[in-house]
Amino acid sequence: MRVAPDRLARAGRVAVALGLAMAWLSFGRVLDVDGVPFAPGPLAALPMNPLVASVASFVFASTLSAWASQRREDLTAALLVVLLAAGTQVQAWQWPGDEGANGATMLPGAALTAWWVARRFGGPAAVRDRRAVDAACGMVAGGYFVAAASKVAGSGLAWASAGNIGLQIAAQAAIVGGPLHTLRAAAAESPVFCGLLGVATLVIEGGAVAYVWPPARPWLTVAIVGMHLGIGLLMGLHHYDWMFTTLGLGLASAAEDRR
Repeated sequence: MRVAPDRLARAGRVAVALGLAMAWLSFGRVLDVDGVPFAPGPLAALPMNPLVASVASFVFASTLSAWASQRREDLTAALLVVLLAAGTQVQAWQWPGDEGANGATMLPGAALTAWWVARRFGGPAAVRDRRAVDAACGMVAGGYFVAAASKVAGSGLAWASAGNIGLQIAAQAAIVGGPLHTLRAAAAESPVFCGLLGVATLVIEGGAVAYVWPPARPWLTVAIVGMHLGIGLLMGLHHYDWMFTTLGLGLASAAEDRR
């Protein structure tokens, strides 16, 4: 059954919104610190508490709902970018030595920023929509390619070795019980499976650079979603903010292709 472009576009917008919501929720750790001690000057005294977080989250959720419903979408997208950037900066001022502190906002925030900037160049609505989706998909391509490159730069192709992947799965098996423990333990004991999983991860992440090419997006979207689900199940690494962003943009791209 052929799905109408408008339905695909709406589903894509909702999926991207889920990715953005998960990115925002990652800022919850700012409540672990009173204030922003590494901020310059008087900004260090900014309060960080449940009340401030609740107000900011209400504004973010209201704006996100409007953007997902395509109400004042250019204005709401700009406000979302500002809120995500502010949250990222506050987190950096609280945890300046933690290189992974802001990782959750990287792809959802970058994709939305690219989407918003691409729409600023004018032209007919259909052209702006297509350009915005392509620009956001370019961020997906770059984000996953950088993820693969950073793994190889850090430990070479040994990152994908059966020993390395098996150790990571075994460590996650040790902290859970029941069927999940049994599944992870069995996976960790299979060198062939662990080696294939490591190689497949590098191939999918590195190959995601092809996301700039619209015909490749359906296949890459399926591969990336499957990769995230598998990694979440076996390794306990839940990067669903990236997954939903990619899924949503894949649906949005498919909608544009059918118009």
